[in-house]
Amino acid sequence: MSRQREFRMRELVRAPLVAFGFILKMMHKALLGWWLDPWLQRRANRRLLDDVRANFYSVLSEGQITNPKRTAILPFDYSSVRVIYKNISFCFTRGRGGVHVSLSPRHAPTESYELGSVVAALDHRHLSEREMVHDLEGAASLLYPRLDALNTAFSENEFPRFRIRL
Repeated sequence: MSRQREFRMRELVRAPLVAFGFILKMMHKALLGWWLDPWLQRRANRRLLDDVRANFYSVLSEGQITNPKRTAILPFDYSSVRVIYKNISFCFTRGRGGVHVSLSPRHAPTESYELGSVVAALDHRHLSEREMVHDLEGAASLLYPRLDALNTAFSENEFPRFRIRL
């Protein structure tokens, strides 16, 4: 009997809380969300871009930063920057204390692979802790010695053969 009573009490408390949360969310969207969220996202993306510039200067000097027409609002504290360098499209993402670097061929931007697994495939090895990316400095140290080989592997002619190793 007490279990049913406890269930009913939860349902009685849950309904007003859900309604209150919905009202707060709508108020945020109406008053702040339309301008504050995009502004905060652009600011976070700019900070990430500054860090990427500091660690990947030669990639950015020869590549081009792609800015979307509309800023996508990412959850929590995530930020994202896309850079196209020769045959490679880089996506740098930071959030929740971690950094992720993914690569995709310029001609097939939907096929994305993590930097560590690409480096392991390029070196003909299995993925190990050595190829794991924890920060931008580590990503730069993995990337720079292999940049020309990656550019060749991600070319339109070579990528079908390289994809098999991924």
